[in-house]
Amino acid sequence: MLNVSLSVQRFTPQTEAKPRLETHRVEVGERASVLDALFALQRGPAPDLAFRFSCRVGMCGSCAMVVNGREQLACSTLVKAVGPELKIEPLRNLPMVRDLAVDLAPFFSAYKKTQPHFTPRADLNPDAFYPIPHESPEGKALNHQPQCIDCGACYSSCTAVTLKPRYAGPMALHRALTVMVDPRDGRSQDRMDVVASEEGAFGCRTLGNCREVCPRGISPTQSIERLKRLAVLDQFRGMWGRIFGAKPSRG
Repeated sequence: MLNVSLSVQRFTPQTEAKPRLETHRVEVGERASVLDALFALQRGPAPDLAFRFSCRVGMCGSCAMVVNGREQLACSTLVKAVGPELKIEPLRNLPMVRDLAVDLAPFFSAYKKTQPHFTPRADLNPDAFYPIPHESPEGKALNHQPQCIDCGACYSSCTAVTLKPRYAGPMALHRALTVMVDPRDGRSQDRMDVVASEEGAFGCRTLGNCREVCPRGISPTQSIERLKRLAVLDQFRGMWGRIFGAKPSRG
């Protein structure tokens, strides 16, 4: 058994002015996760502790929180790997609901801003087959996105979101790239108007925090850099069309 010191953030906005840390000791098994330690705390000295969880196998993303200063999934992070003293806080850059639970509305509002749903081109034949080679840039981008579990860790770690709350954030922009490079999609230009701005891809300062904390190993930074290149190319094509009355070939 492991004897663990847990310092967890407690906060009830309706009755408290600011968050506080509450420290307890619990015993957990050798293979216990941080989520198991929170259950032990809930069964013992803090029965009213609020936190989110669901699948418990690292797939749903609902148990994302800040463990010892780093965004992690509580269910797939072992206590033994982190250490005998844990400081557990809620995700950053999001309004508090209670204790370790946050309001994800701003996160998903930013997500919707980039129009993340697939909209087929008007000329697309619904009965036709449109192969996208796995090794093509489009194929790689499309294959990468399904690994995202919308946990919010990247949004929490992003300093651009901290400084500019209207910034769409890493996950939303990563998803935007996925649909924009899909040759079957018909709303790429609409999304370009959103991502080609300081609230979009050009708001990123390329620090890479999102890449470091992603539990699925995704690099939103890489996706955002590609969006920047697409935005510059789009502006160049527009300028070319205004000057010469035609858009340059994509090659």
